[in-house]
Amino acid sequence: MEASAVPQPTRWPIAGHANAVDQLSRAVASGRINHAYLLTGPDGIGRRTLARTFAQALVCQADSGERPCGECSACRRVREGTFPDVTTVSLETQLAASERRDSRNTVISIETIREMRSSISLRPMEADWRVAILEDVDRVSRDAYDALLKTLEEPPPFVILVLIATEFAALPETIRSRCRQIALEPLSRDLVSGALRERGAEAEQANLIARLTRGRIGRAFDLIADQEALDQRRASVDNALEMIGDPLIALAEARRLADVFRRGQREQVQQEIDLFLGLWRDLLLAKTGRHEAVVNIDVIEQLTKTGQNWTLGAVQTAVESCYQALHDLSVNVQPRLALTSMVVQWPEPQ
Repeated sequence: MEASAVPQPTRWPIAGHANAVDQLSRAVASGRINHAYLLTGPDGIGRRTLARTFAQALVCQADSGERPCGECSACRRVREGTFPDVTTVSLETQLAASERRDSRNTVISIETIREMRSSISLRPMEADWRVAILEDVDRVSRDAYDALLKTLEEPPPFVILVLIATEFAALPETIRSRCRQIALEPLSRDLVSGALRERGAEAEQANLIARLTRGRIGRAFDLIADQEALDQRRASVDNALEMIGDPLIALAEARRLADVFRRGQREQVQQEIDLFLGLWRDLLLAKTGRHEAVVNIDVIEQLTKTGQNWTLGAVQTAVESCYQALHDLSVNVQPRLALTSMVVQWPEPQ
């Protein structure tokens, strides 16, 4: 078939990532499809949505130039996770199938990869392709990598593998070299904000979420639909502002966070320190006239008022104290010492 006769792909329901969508949609429309793709990018960037849409396009019952239609039985069942020729494997699905749901189950095991290989070795039941989406590839065990490599080296002719990872360079070269990489980058704030407004968000809220998610449109869509998460975030910000505005509250909260850390909730403490760091960074940006780069735009006026008499050096010291606390906790410095040392370096309100 000559190039001019290849059906032009339909517009996929993906916000942004035009280059990635163009590569995959043209492959579907032309029929020239690789047997393995590697989608990379940070969490929340839209990798899973793109992988699922690609799978829909591969099994869609519409004409080639109209795939995915999103309305046929195959498209609907892929979206619902019930189409027999599309398999998704991840840490989440492994945990759901495991009887040992504990913290040690943090890598994809060789048993999981073997089960996937067994599943995709069967010929498709309804579609022309059998599609396997493997998430969390950068958290595959060493033994499981060998099993995965065998599949990549000798895939059945009807199998399309879609691998999802955070960083391309973190994967073994033997895996990377056998996949076509498609890298997803953070999107512009305007694009994310516009996509949120199309979903019914008010301009102010869309702007805030676009700043908070830093171009990760999948995370932005999740957040706009989760009012509880937005309320929790605002409560955490208000608590952090009280700490910044009152040294006594800061010391008390440092002790509380140390207790939380000792109880094993380390990620929660790290997230709170990241919030402090973000607020101090925003104040530094505001004081240097870089308001466009501020993330927590909804509280910057209050934060600026609190720190109106602080020097840039004092704010920079607060930023550095947060980084130091994260480092100290990572090398097992006593939590109360690390967190108290952080807050005592914060400037005191006039």
